[in-house]
Amino acid sequence: MGKPSRWTSEELRQAFLEFFRDRGHPVLPASPLAPHDDPTLLFTTAGMVQFKPYYAATGPIPYRRAATCQPCLRGTDLENVGVTTRHHTFFEMLGNFSFGDYFKEEAIRWAWEFSTEVLKLPEDRLWASVYEDDDEAYEIWEKGIGLDARRIVRLGAEDNFWGPAGDSGACGPCSELYLDMGEERSCGKPVCAAGCDCDRYLEFWNLVFPQFNQTPEGERLPLPNRGVDTGLGLERLVQVMQGSPSNFETDLLLPVVEAVGGYARGADPRKGEGLVAVRIIADHVRALTFAINEAILPGNEGRGYVLRRILRRALLRANRLGVEEIFLDKIADVVIEKMKGPYPDLERHKDRIGATIRAEEERFRRTLEQGLEIFRGVVSHLRKEGADTLPGGDIFRLYDTYGFPVELTEEMALAEGLRPDREGFDAAMGEQRDRSQWATGGGEGGGVDLSDINTTFVGYDRTEEDTEITAIVKGEERVEALAAGDEGALLLRRTPFYGESGGQVGDMGHLEDDSGEELFLVHDATKSGDEGSLLRGKALRNLRVGEKVRAVVERERRLATARNHTATHLLHRALREVLGDHVRQAGSLVDPERLRFDFVHFSRATEEELGRVEALVNRVIQEDRPVEARVVPFEEATRAGAMALFGEKYGEHVRMVSVREFSRELCGGTHVSRTGEIGPFLITAESAIGSGIRRIEALTGAAAFRKVQEERAILAHLSGDLRVGVDEVLGRVQSLRERVSSLEKELSKARQGGAGERARSLWEGASSVEDIRVVAQNLGDEEPSVLKDMVDWLQAEAKSTVAVLGTRTGGKAFLVGMVSRDLVGRGLSAGDLIARTASIVGGRGGGKETFAQAGGKDPDRLDEALGSVPGFVREMVEGG
Repeated sequence: MGKPSRWTSEELRQAFLEFFRDRGHPVLPASPLAPHDDPTLLFTTAGMVQFKPYYAATGPIPYRRAATCQPCLRGTDLENVGVTTRHHTFFEMLGNFSFGDYFKEEAIRWAWEFSTEVLKLPEDRLWASVYEDDDEAYEIWEKGIGLDARRIVRLGAEDNFWGPAGDSGACGPCSELYLDMGEERSCGKPVCAAGCDCDRYLEFWNLVFPQFNQTPEGERLPLPNRGVDTGLGLERLVQVMQGSPSNFETDLLLPVVEAVGGYARGADPRKGEGLVAVRIIADHVRALTFAINEAILPGNEGRGYVLRRILRRALLRANRLGVEEIFLDKIADVVIEKMKGPYPDLERHKDRIGATIRAEEERFRRTLEQGLEIFRGVVSHLRKEGADTLPGGDIFRLYDTYGFPVELTEEMALAEGLRPDREGFDAAMGEQRDRSQWATGGGEGGGVDLSDINTTFVGYDRTEEDTEITAIVKGEERVEALAAGDEGALLLRRTPFYGESGGQVGDMGHLEDDSGEELFLVHDATKSGDEGSLLRGKALRNLRVGEKVRAVVERERRLATARNHTATHLLHRALREVLGDHVRQAGSLVDPERLRFDFVHFSRATEEELGRVEALVNRVIQEDRPVEARVVPFEEATRAGAMALFGEKYGEHVRMVSVREFSRELCGGTHVSRTGEIGPFLITAESAIGSGIRRIEALTGAAAFRKVQEERAILAHLSGDLRVGVDEVLGRVQSLRERVSSLEKELSKARQGGAGERARSLWEGASSVEDIRVVAQNLGDEEPSVLKDMVDWLQAEAKSTVAVLGTRTGGKAFLVGMVSRDLVGRGLSAGDLIARTASIVGGRGGGKETFAQAGGKDPDRLDEALGSVPGFVREMVEGG
């Protein structure tokens, strides 16, 4: 493969993949930016993320080699983005991988071959680093490759030991390739070499050798499939091959940087702070574009919080550039145009990406200036006081009131030479959490340690169980007995009661003795430990620990809840089919009466879309498909396509609930055995509850039937009142609406005509101040709209006129005023005049030079206020 006269990013991406395809590596699709099956990671941060299970696998795996180009998103380098020439939040990582196949020798040899024979990088400018104890890698570089030992550097664990990606997983030593960018970029230190923090030696390829599996406790065990995991940063490679001074001046990023610079109205985008700002914005919009393409939306938690922070960080930089218009969505268009070749989904989702970014920018800009003003005021005060610390309380106020991510405020503080008091912020945040917990209440026994009690949930297939009481809680203490009439909480050795979790409410019911006498009324059940449930309620008879009881769940309530829970699974799948596979669950509530389902989607679902969703769910219900719940290995469930919720902690084995050939989800809740048991499904509401989060409320079974009956009764009542058939009601209502609209227009026209006659009468009888007619009149209890109509007539018909009209409405005073346009140049202003008049009735107001209005809390002084108008006019004329 010959080297093109100038490598493009597309050519480099393809050349790498073809090189390793020729060496037995299947070229595989990239994994999503949001790992679906790895709760330890917010984002895909490296190419090996999708392959983590293969290094630890003890059984068969689908392939022993692979090559990919993986989009990655990291938040760890935020402070360096734009400041250095090579750090990013979003980047593409080229990688070749081995799982129990080849190891260090082949990885190093192929990296050298690709760098020197394909890319034609000069051998005398290439350096390598190895982990300080890795003699094997050192020997391969020196003896196998023939690299001058003076250009092989041993580095410590901070630089040359990689992983794991997350809390646990594959990790091992690594060896890195560097290119000497020239002595002119050196820091000048005698020890300057590969691994130095200066810009002379550019690290562009990291060869990781996963040999260990790190447990969550930090122990490193040998991997069943030791192998290779390499990462060649495309942005850095393009910089090298295009001879650019930075990553931001390559064909990947330069069009985006130039687009941002075109909006700058303040700092120079070509140097200093302005240059840093445009680079940060360009980088951050790339990250936003790719994340939102995958339906990861800005929010207040998890991944959403990271995106919101990135977007707001970009906007703070835009503020320094003097950019006042909404523009990030337009920059996203440039990103999409550049990247749509290798990532065609970007073009398909262009409208959704732009709409999401624009909505989030508009939302933040509404509070940005106000928050910045608060920040500037605090900084000014601190400087006067000679302080060097930004108090945590002020950081919290900007976070809680104005939505400023803490890290952004810290950055702004450091830029002003102030130390951010993070400890104080954490304390203020803790106080807020305490207040929130106090307000919601913890419930009986919520703070008692019950971890020593073994309890087993047996309620998936039955609602009654013979068992015994293993713990009793009264107030916040464990006790041995509970007296008749007392409130308390109980744990059972085996319990059929489902404890509230996963959005499903807890069961209700009772405990009884062997004769059927009720002993304890269960008002609520909450999760306790892995399988137990804490039963809160009231003792009807003296109870003690160890007592044998029969636990009885309220069966109809449980069944109604199960209907709604299975319906949420059907709804989730139907939404993904109708709205798109970006839809994912963002929360739910399942109780006996209804279901509520929150989901990620960028816009309101149309009536037609909701109708299709509702019809699809009802079709699956009518088909009476079986619902199966199985406990399976986590990896098996994810391979089967089961939906997992981010933030949930899953063990090695999970419960997978499947509706045959329709839906699979990881779920611990209770469900019906066949979809036909759900009965009718009816969507009752769809609304927005946050940025990019929608909510659907729905009914099933008897509740849905009752709702239909109620709406039929209303329709029948309307049919009777309108004296038309049921199928004619809609047309009759539309006809009446048109008639009402026509009458309202006629009434408005008549009212305006009457208002004009009254205004003319007042104008003709008005007094004058010099050559200015002054109309000032209390119109009693007249409607404010009439006053406005009268003022409109005067504005259109009267010259050299000032008017202030007043009325009493809702127990308050209302004033409206005007100044004819020919008087504005003489120092008269309706806003000024109405403000002076309103002050007499205890109010404030304002407006434009020709029109203004105001309210006041003291309508008894209306005559006094209006009587002062001629004097105010005289003062304004003389003052003008």
